[in-house]
Amino acid sequence: MKRKRSKMWEYLEASGVLEKGNEHEIKAIKREYRKKYYLEYKRKSRTEMPEYTIRLSKKNGEYSRIMNASKKHKRTVTRFIRESALAYIDQRFLVPDPILIADLELILSNCLNEIKKIVDKKTNFIWGTENKIESIERRITKLEQEINEVFRNPKQVK
Repeated sequence: MKRKRSKMWEYLEASGVLEKGNEHEIKAIKREYRKKYYLEYKRKSRTEMPEYTIRLSKKNGEYSRIMNASKKHKRTVTRFIRESALAYIDQRFLVPDPILIADLELILSNCLNEIKKIVDKKTNFIWGTENKIESIERRITKLEQEINEVFRNPKQVK
């Protein structure tokens, strides 16, 4: 069974250094291959996902403001900068804690499920309270939708 050769081995064989060269020449050709490979990799990655470098001043307090805001929003600095820039472009509010919001939605959903259980039990015995319970169910459903809308798609910043 033949083993698949790596591209580096193919490059070394094509250069002829494996047959004629010494250890130092082989290392130099390997370095040359890695340099070409890395340059091609970076060129390809830049076309797919462009990168931008920004500098933040410690004197003006830009750095500390960005750091504090990223910690407050529980994101890394790069993720915070990216998401806040996109939120600004879309004129949206950047949600400070998405995990907290997911927890809140889960609590509301559980509350709705409990009320549905109560409605199922009450319909068999008490007919007068059925309408009240159904209205509570509708209100909690509406509340859940409103909270979801407020946190997921907040009002645009003006």
